[in-house]
Amino acid sequence: MFKAAVIDLDGTLLNDDKEVSDADLDTLNKLGERNIIRIIATGRSLFSTSEVLAPDFPVDYLIFTAGGGIKNYKNGNILKSFFISSDKVKEITERLIYLKVDFQIRHKIPESHKYIFKRFLKKNPDFDRLNFHYSDYIKPLEEIDNLPDAARFIIISPDEKVVDIIENEFSEFEIIRASSPVDGKSVWMEIYPSGVNKGSSLKYLCSKLNINLSEIAGLGNDYNDIHFLDITGESFITENAPDILKKRYRNTVSNNNSPLTEIMKPFLNKKYQA
Repeated sequence: MFKAAVIDLDGTLLNDDKEVSDADLDTLNKLGERNIIRIIATGRSLFSTSEVLAPDFPVDYLIFTAGGGIKNYKNGNILKSFFISSDKVKEITERLIYLKVDFQIRHKIPESHKYIFKRFLKKNPDFDRLNFHYSDYIKPLEEIDNLPDAARFIIISPDEKVVDIIENEFSEFEIIRASSPVDGKSVWMEIYPSGVNKGSSLKYLCSKLNINLSEIAGLGNDYNDIHFLDITGESFITENAPDILKKRYRNTVSNNNSPLTEIMKPFLNKKYQA
């Protein structure tokens, strides 16, 4: 018996057409009827999440910005948020400029869709597509003094080598890798305050809800889901996940075939007991 389900969004609950299947919507509603807590855990900002989920979407809590914030989805209240202090923002910025990587400095929650950016590479189409999409909310980095607090840094690169570079250079922070939700190819390396990730925010939320982690089903598809998949009672991964994750989590389902319904089928088929 599960008391909660935590589900990643892009590439997991959302299929390749960026839609939630009718079957999974029905499953979310059935989980709600059985008082099963429904939690979305996404790397998207609040703004970006609102582009794909309606305000009345059948979910109870939202872990967003890859653990940078937690929101009660029903009443809209932000329960917890984290940020990198301005002095550390300046320090990180100086080091990224030295490394000559393309990066974004995301504003504090709830406006973390807004950002300051710096470009070095001649070609970085994924970065440029993101800049085009958020063109009304961004500006280039002009000077590094008096930078504000930030929710996170995002480094985007077409080169896999950036993984080791960022992990080695910023070991005192939380470094989270993610596959690009834009082109699915570029590497995204994100810098957060130490200890901030989807798993730590899930622990915080469950402590408030008095739910044991062993009573949670987890469903994800990417590197930034590892932190919660490693701690949930039963963990599932979608078939579009990197091979290394499919070896780590043996239970696989297709993100294009109502994955939430698939993993919850055995549970929902049991006779309901109030």
